[in-house]
Amino acid sequence: MEAENTFQGGPVPVNGMQRKLQDEDRFNPRFKPLPPEEDEAWKELIKCGGAGEEADTPEQQAKRYETANPRSPETHPGLEDFCYGTPDVVITCSMDYLIRSWDTKSYKKIQEFEGHLNFVNQVVTYREDQILSCSDDYTCRLWKMGEPGKTGELLITYWINMYPMKAVCALPGQRAAVGGLDKTVRIFSLVTGFTLFRMLGHKEGGPDKNFFQLEGCGAIFSLLHLRQNLLASGSDDSTVRLWDIDTGKCLSVEIGHQGYREDVGEPGVGWTLSERFATVTKMCHLGKDGLQFASCSYDRTVVIWNVAPGSQLQVLKNFKAHENGIVGIGYAGKNIIATCSGDKTVKIWKLDEPEPLLLCKLTTRGIASDVCMIDDDTVFIAGGDATIRIYNWKEERDVTQFYAHDITLQCCVPVRRADVDPELWTEVPIMYQNVTYPENEEDSRAALEQMRKVLYNALHYSEV
Repeated sequence: MEAENTFQGGPVPVNGMQRKLQDEDRFNPRFKPLPPEEDEAWKELIKCGGAGEEADTPEQQAKRYETANPRSPETHPGLEDFCYGTPDVVITCSMDYLIRSWDTKSYKKIQEFEGHLNFVNQVVTYREDQILSCSDDYTCRLWKMGEPGKTGELLITYWINMYPMKAVCALPGQRAAVGGLDKTVRIFSLVTGFTLFRMLGHKEGGPDKNFFQLEGCGAIFSLLHLRQNLLASGSDDSTVRLWDIDTGKCLSVEIGHQGYREDVGEPGVGWTLSERFATVTKMCHLGKDGLQFASCSYDRTVVIWNVAPGSQLQVLKNFKAHENGIVGIGYAGKNIIATCSGDKTVKIWKLDEPEPLLLCKLTTRGIASDVCMIDDDTVFIAGGDATIRIYNWKEERDVTQFYAHDITLQCCVPVRRADVDPELWTEVPIMYQNVTYPENEEDSRAALEQMRKVLYNALHYSEV
């Protein structure tokens, strides 16, 4: 299975060769603009593709993605090399506002990362020794992993918008994508913190233009970087969408999860929202270099997706996997995935059969929220009962189970030290954008102001 070239050229620069004079500077008698030849910051923006006179050609665009080692988890996170294998560390996040890392040999806590002011909804790895998280506190935060026993170092806080952020993923060129309850997929720079693109497709409507897609739904709950410049997003409007992260264009929109339909019961039959509502909760790679991936939904189904020529989404398989909404899905081996559900079960599925084959089913005490691979026999389960459960599914036995957080775990992500190699990463930031100053920091200002109000109300609360 060979991937097609997805580079079609960069966007037309929205910034010119010289920095534009802003109103606040124009009317400041003490302000002295730098001559263009001395404005080193603007020269760097031009170098990174954020300013200039002409759009990058496809060849120039592709060159920005080059790494010394062409098999890079930054540009090709879906390769089997990076999905399959035993991790050295697993990172978890929780509703207790904390992030923790765990050794996969002893299952002892390595580090704790404290700083978020609300539920931490997702955490992902970033480059050699960093992690990126998103939270209901309107932020994404970048952390540095360090020595065991020491508190994780907070490198930078990115204020996104005045809505809870539910999904985040790292992107090539020192960028990230984030989405949440504001129904917007954002690309932002991890270097400057500025918004580069706002993609509003989930907010503006779906393929069948019905009411619940146009008015009621559109919040983003899952993001997955497929490869190079392709990003997939999943929403409570039931759609999965494919995006070009370099231009902000939506390349494909499909509904794979069809909802409960008549299984919703008599009170809901005949109502589109009741029958068709199918939040796409999570997505995972299948080791196919982003050409295939899986998603799960509240409608109890798993969908296997194919990225067809022309960057078009196709449904390969759709099967009912549980008796209640599926909240987590993870890669568990070659052609194997694990799912966890509101029916308080975790299931292991083999996908390279005419029909998905159930290999194992285990009952959980609470509703497990996420699952990932430890080795060919074992999975790491992030529990709704605040525990981590290590389970050997081939022998159908627990390896260990212990309390890991004070409240529900939200996510677990494996980390392999073998990926610590400077040749795996792009060197120059990619700053393609269609949002300029001051619009590129408007949402951040709104998020900060909202948090100030929240903290003020908390500090000055009194019973009437």
